[in-house]
Amino acid sequence: MFPTPENAPLPLQTSLYAASKISAEAFIEAYCEGFGLQAYIFRFVSILGERYTHGHVFDFYKQLQVHPDYLDVLGNGKQRKSYLYVQDCVDAMLLAVERAPQRINIFNLGTDEYCKVDDSIGWICECLKLNPQRRYDGGVRGWIGDNPFIFLDCSAMRALGWRPKLTIREAVVRTVRYLQQAPMVLEARI
Repeated sequence: MFPTPENAPLPLQTSLYAASKISAEAFIEAYCEGFGLQAYIFRFVSILGERYTHGHVFDFYKQLQVHPDYLDVLGNGKQRKSYLYVQDCVDAMLLAVERAPQRINIFNLGTDEYCKVDDSIGWICECLKLNPQRRYDGGVRGWIGDNPFIFLDCSAMRALGWRPKLTIREAVVRTVRYLQQAPMVLEARI
């Protein structure tokens, strides 16, 4: 179901990571129900921005620093993903805590857009003024458990008055600029 609302039926799980998040939500809900607590559960798209130390922008940037003439891409480049700038994410979470009154509050956090992995690669390469050969591997999914389409319905969060300030493209570019200004991030990653 796209865009995927918070109340969408759970699909067959192909990702251990996603399955762990679903089980964590169930524990939070049970704990709140049992002990009368309030909770805020946020379902994020991938987050980009300052202090970013993992994910596709980081991985592609790091690869291009080592070999600017080619880029290894997991998948076929056609996967459609949504991303959110870190400050937009923090702003949404703080607003939800301030305005959402339910015992269990579940919110999707993302933009109203998605992009193809190839689009993101293009923006990264444009920032770096590179035109590497793209070497694809892994078919439609890229890696075990990867979902080739991520696009969340964020209308519940929008109803509280929140809107992201940056587009996906702007968030990708800002992340690349951050990595250029903070080379120690590449070296410090374990």
